[in-house]
Amino acid sequence: MMLGGLNDHLQGGIFRYCVDRRWTIPHFEKMLYDQAMSLWTYSLGYRVTGHERYREMGEKILKCLDECFEENGLFISAFNADTDHEEGATYVWSREEIENHLGMEDYRRFRDVYTIDGEPNFEKKYHLTRKNFDPLAGPEEKLLAVRKTRTQPSADNKILCGINALAAIALIQAGRFLEKPGLEKKAESVIMKLLDLFWNGSALGHSFFQGLLQKQSFLSDAGAMLTAITMLYENNEKWGEMMRTMTTYVESFRKDGKWIESEEDDFRAIQASWFDHPVPSGVSLAEYGLTRAVLLAGNEVRPVPYRHPLQSDFYNIIALMCNDLFHLYTTKNRVPWKKIPPNSLQKRGEPETDCYNKICRTLSS
Repeated sequence: MMLGGLNDHLQGGIFRYCVDRRWTIPHFEKMLYDQAMSLWTYSLGYRVTGHERYREMGEKILKCLDECFEENGLFISAFNADTDHEEGATYVWSREEIENHLGMEDYRRFRDVYTIDGEPNFEKKYHLTRKNFDPLAGPEEKLLAVRKTRTQPSADNKILCGINALAAIALIQAGRFLEKPGLEKKAESVIMKLLDLFWNGSALGHSFFQGLLQKQSFLSDAGAMLTAITMLYENNEKWGEMMRTMTTYVESFRKDGKWIESEEDDFRAIQASWFDHPVPSGVSLAEYGLTRAVLLAGNEVRPVPYRHPLQSDFYNIIALMCNDLFHLYTTKNRVPWKKIPPNSLQKRGEPETDCYNKICRTLSS
């Protein structure tokens, strides 16, 4: 993913998917949900492995969010694959263009890192893929500056509540795992703006476009918002009341023991999906947020069975939490996230045992 065609090597960010088995040529759409999930994943990958290239990848996704998706403190939904009805036109290059814009010296360096020696790989031009991870900031910045002068793909400017909440979750995780606390503040601002725009005191709207608010409620929006709020609560207890309110709201989507995705008076209830693809399902987000809220409130959770791999991998994180494979720290003061395992939650309070006191003194030292 990092070397191949799924990655926008010049500006950062992930294209929607690749159309070949070698992961060379993408469908050139850029989706907010892909940026959110990729940022979350690479940040966690860096925290677990210490792999520096994962951190660099996360920072490039942040660059893409800032330069492309952010609009008035929230994030738009997507960018089209086409430019003037030609797919990928903004992103691809002829060999002559690269050489002319870089000059011979930088072109030689560029050729050592990028695959531009053989036949063009897309419509007689090159979509850039890397051979290696050698740094090449200067030439890349030159080409990006040129690319920004081109006609850009059209944007889908809808503001989607749940996907913005996913982006906020990713910002929180990146803040913690990449040690960029400013990102957690930015995520808090995103959630506050989402509540101002979509929350009417009893329900969340779904989307906002050109001044029009779609008011219909969806489980996926509610679950993502609750999850983000539980993470903000770990930083600041002022979010406790909203966490409890959103918990009650999420639980309202469970009818007769079954999750529904949405329900309106003039249409039948839509059953919620358990399938995690390409983002966590509404059920997974709801159960994830509820599990976190229960643990952070100091209550017990019961073990739950794992579901089918690949189809429900995000849900299986909930199973890990419920089967005692996450850590819960109770401390007077927030512990720096870099000092505790990534599979951790923390809440404010008095440690309950001498063992907890010893652990927290050690972590704080």
